[in-house]
Amino acid sequence: MIRPFTASGGGTGVNPSPTGGVAINAPAAQFGARHVILWGRGRSHHVHEFAGPLSIKSVVRGSGFWKTDEPVETFCVFFRRGFVEQARVVLAGEEDRLLDNSGLDGPGLGAPDPGAQGSTGFETLRARDGGVLAILKETHAILTRGRPPGAWLEDRLADLAVTLLRAQADVRRQMARIPAARPATRSEIYRRLRRAVDFVEGSLAEPLDLEAMARAACLSPFHFHRRFSESFGETPHQFVRRRRLETARDLLLRTGLPVTVVCHRSGFESLGSFSALFRRRFGAPPLRYRREAASNSKS
Repeated sequence: MIRPFTASGGGTGVNPSPTGGVAINAPAAQFGARHVILWGRGRSHHVHEFAGPLSIKSVVRGSGFWKTDEPVETFCVFFRRGFVEQARVVLAGEEDRLLDNSGLDGPGLGAPDPGAQGSTGFETLRARDGGVLAILKETHAILTRGRPPGAWLEDRLADLAVTLLRAQADVRRQMARIPAARPATRSEIYRRLRRAVDFVEGSLAEPLDLEAMARAACLSPFHFHRRFSESFGETPHQFVRRRRLETARDLLLRTGLPVTVVCHRSGFESLGSFSALFRRRFGAPPLRYRREAASNSKS
């Protein structure tokens, strides 16, 4: 488990005055009063009397479930209460609301409106949504190298809030493309489409066809194909192929696996078709792409 330290404390103790900065592994009483990153490695994580501000929870290493028998490393960001709501107002061009309310209180500004259930509007963000994971991974890597938190970490969390809001806006745009009269119907269809996306993400190395994806979404194949294409701007087949190619690229960059193994682990059956598709997508065949990436990283 990572020992607690803070942006302003300068040591391993937790700053008892939650007035600013970013705290790492702070006590639950500080959650919501300041930005907090909960970071650790173990078989279980439990925070007593957790108040629940908006947060992003990620598993850096291992597989996380409600209960796991193997150690996992988690890296979870808890925003200061009202911070993301204020960012939303600024991005919407409504800064006069912040000036009129001093940016400290009022629904959607500082403390959330107690009468608005789920007003934040977030549920689950997938790994590629809006680049959220990229910021989390980079922040985790910097802290792992031993750099103490400071003003740079506050800047990173501000970027993360903006990226999170843009990911939410993307979801709303995707939902709006579903031609259903009732909002509840659009929401339900979108939820089923995302269930199919989750199914695909967990099955990229296995054979995937339209029937299987439609079953995961609990929709008929034609209905699923039509709504998926409308919402995400690509057909289910195009989505599967793109994700397999992106997975192959990641394996080429992060591992030393032979190209043949990368091909099969990414869900491609033919090395020839895989190489041709990879070159069309990324501008170079797999082996050359790996060599050029390695050379560029050294220069």
